Amino acid sequence: MEKISLTNKIKTSILIRNIQLGSLNYLPDPLKVDLNKALKDALIFHKQNLLKGTLKALNEREIFFNKDVEIPEFSEGDLVIIIIPQSNRRYVFQTIVKENLSDGYKLRILSPRHDKRLILKTIVPIFITYLNPSLFTNFIESEYYLIRNSNFSLEDVSQLNELQFYDIIFNEKNQIDEEFKKSINTYQVQGEIVDISSGGLCVKTPVILQIPENIHLVYTKFEIVAENKNIKSGLLCDLRNIRFEGITTFLHMAFLISFKPEVWKKIEEILKPLIK
Repeated sequence: MEKISLTNKIKTSILIRNIQLGSLNYLPDPLKVDLNKALKDALIFHKQNLLKGTLKALNEREIFFNKDVEIPEFSEGDLVIIIIPQSNRRYVFQTIVKENLSDGYKLRILSPRHDKRLILKTIVPIFITYLNPSLFTNFIESEYYLIRNSNFSLEDVSQLNELQFYDIIFNEKNQIDEEFKKSINTYQVQGEIVDISSGGLCVKTPVILQIPENIHLVYTKFEIVAENKNIKSGLLCDLRNIRFEGITTFLHMAFLISFKPEVWKKIEEILKPLIK
C-alpha cells in the first residue's frame, strides 16, 4: 500500500492554489478583458531564474516575449514558466520557446498535463463527492495519512478479473477517518470521463456547476470495463480547474497519489481496446 502524509500534501501543494492552465482562454473573465495588462504583472522564470520583460498575447496558446538587454539568450525548446499572481491563487503557464525572432521570442503554452492522456471510446460514468471544508480543515490541523489500497501486483495482474484502487484516509491513531468514510457514501455530481492519465483526469457534466470556492478535495468513483477485466477506483483528487463550454462544465482533477509508471503501463495495456 502506498502511504503519504495528507497533511503535508495539502500544505505544500493544494493550499498554494497553483492553477496550471493550457490556454489563456481558461483565465477568469476579469483577467481576459485585457490579457496584456494581466501579463504585465506576470512572473517569468527560465532555468529557475526570475526575469523581467514584456509579454504580449498573440492568441490563446501563444505569447510573445520581447527581447531586452537584461534577458538571457533563449534556445528553441527552452522551458519558460509564466505565473500570473492573484490574491488567493496563481495561474501558471508552462511554455516552450517555439521561435527566436529578431525582436523577441514566440512562446507556446503547453498542456498542464504532460503525461499521456487516454481518450476512451466508451462512456465511463463517474461520481464525484465534495469533501466538506470542515473536514479539509481537520486534515490541515491534525496529522492524517492517505493510503492507496489495491489488489494490484505485477505478478498477478494477468490472473485478476477485477483490479481495485481505493484511496483511504487514516487519522493519527491509524484508524479510518469516520467523517471521510461517511462523506464518500454520497455524491454531488455525476458526469463522464473525458480523458484519464497516470496523474489525473478530466470530467464533463451536461450542466453548469457552481462549485463553492472552499471545495479543494473531491473523491471520485468510477468503473472501467475492458473486455474480460474491470478496473474499479475510488480516488482522492485535487480539483485543479473548472471551465465551461456552453452549458457543459469540465472539471480538471489531479490524483493526490499518481499511478506509478509500471502500474500505469499495465493499466494502459488493459485499456488499449477502449482507447480512441
